[in-house]
Amino acid sequence: MKKILLTILLTNFSTNASTWSQSSISYLRGSNFATVFNKDNNRSELTIDNAVSMKYGDSYFWLDITDPFSSTGSNDTELYGEWSPRLSIGKIAKFYNQKRLVKDFLLSTTFEFGNSGTPTRARLYGFGVDFNIPYFTFFNYNLYLRDNPDKTGTTLQSTIAYKMPITLSSKIHFIWSAYIDIVHGDEGSKDNNTLTESHWQTGQQLNFDLGNFWGKAESLLIGFEYQYWSRKYGIQGAPVENNLKWMIKWIL
Repeated sequence: MKKILLTILLTNFSTNASTWSQSSISYLRGSNFATVFNKDNNRSELTIDNAVSMKYGDSYFWLDITDPFSSTGSNDTELYGEWSPRLSIGKIAKFYNQKRLVKDFLLSTTFEFGNSGTPTRARLYGFGVDFNIPYFTFFNYNLYLRDNPDKTGTTLQSTIAYKMPITLSSKIHFIWSAYIDIVHGDEGSKDNNTLTESHWQTGQQLNFDLGNFWGKAESLLIGFEYQYWSRKYGIQGAPVENNLKWMIKWIL
């Protein structure tokens, strides 16, 4: 079933040209990263992302490059990324409607990879719901079956993502965007030291649209990201992360 779903998704994205695409590069700096394998909690992040809308689906890819150089002598660069292609059932079956509260149902997947803390890879399969909520540019919910091939067992994960523009005047625009990931159960085993416990995290960004001042709305943003992680990496006994990072974002 997983191979069939993946084949359908890849076929969709290879045969349908994009109708909209946006890429961005962000630089973030924070001083309160919760540390599990490293003593340095002052770190910089470079985030590269790409969002694509297609005739029968959409895709979102992002990659975090964390460079924890500090006076403590740490010099390990961490990479973590996700690719989330989705197939629109509403557009295929022709019941997609932007004016309804629930405007679309989708088949959803996410592929995780990286070496943040420990080597990471996971495959997530499920369904998504896109909502039409006043004032929000988008508001999405996805429920996945989470499968890490390096760990025994599977669990469920909920992912919520949304974006809201905030206009105070013709020149003063803010953008609030966020994600919430909830891993509902445990994966792995204590016996082979692969246990990860249920946890949740969120990244909440509030940015000022600096580009709007010279007529280039949503081209250059400056602001902050607040990241909360109830149990970093889901590791038993791992610390809570409460991390406020300043950021600058270039939208290409």
